[in-house]
Amino acid sequence: MTAAPARVHATPLNVARRVVSKPAPRRASAPSTRSSKSARANASEMTSTTASQDLDIDAPDPSAIYDVVDEDEMLYGASNTFPIKPDELVVKCKSALRAGFANIGDSLAEDFEFIGPVVGPLPRDAFVNAVGGFDLTTGFPDMKSNYHHFRVDPFETNRVWFQNRTTGTHTGKLAGRFEATGTVVECPPQALSMTFNESGKIVKITVGVVMDRTMGNTGGLGGVFGLFSAIGSPLPFPEARPWKMSKRYRFFQWLGRLSAKKAEAKK
Repeated sequence: MTAAPARVHATPLNVARRVVSKPAPRRASAPSTRSSKSARANASEMTSTTASQDLDIDAPDPSAIYDVVDEDEMLYGASNTFPIKPDELVVKCKSALRAGFANIGDSLAEDFEFIGPVVGPLPRDAFVNAVGGFDLTTGFPDMKSNYHHFRVDPFETNRVWFQNRTTGTHTGKLAGRFEATGTVVECPPQALSMTFNESGKIVKITVGVVMDRTMGNTGGLGGVFGLFSAIGSPLPFPEARPWKMSKRYRFFQWLGRLSAKKAEAKK
């Protein structure tokens, strides 16, 4: 059971009312020079005011959107009814990571799911079989996960979030097939999570969500996809290769640039 999210109080956006000027009736006689100048000045002022007000229509109000929740209350206050407290959840998460995914089968709930950006959801048995037969440390003997920033989600108080920046040198045979290249792999920062049920069993693990694809030398890829890509042997499908802009997305961006040029030309 997770804690209900804190209520967000938002104030309505300020929407300026459009001012519509009503043209003055035409006069039979030509206006004086002074009257013409005054009329032009008034028209210019009205146009400027109206244009300024038009720019404010539907303009976002940052103060109406900005909100910071009370994490201490959500995690340690009465609203958190999950029986396992945040500090204990972090300890349980670290213990599972220290044991290794291949050795935590007994800690997984029956409804367990393993989820990556393009992998899964894998049920418990499929996950256990997959990680049990896959050894990365033979190919990367000095691999370090570099886990850090463990914290419990204030909106899901049974979920621990954490990050890693995996590094390792490819000095061994990877997956029994890929000979050592000597490549020093530096993965980008990735977000991971581990979710528990009330009995302390793990019900979900999420991995490989890259937080900054410009970092490291994996082409912006996380997880094992990044390791294979960094050593020059990417797996044979698009999801396991560095991101490449599609033709449709390139066309969409071209339309955006074209619209911006037209708008600039009208100014």
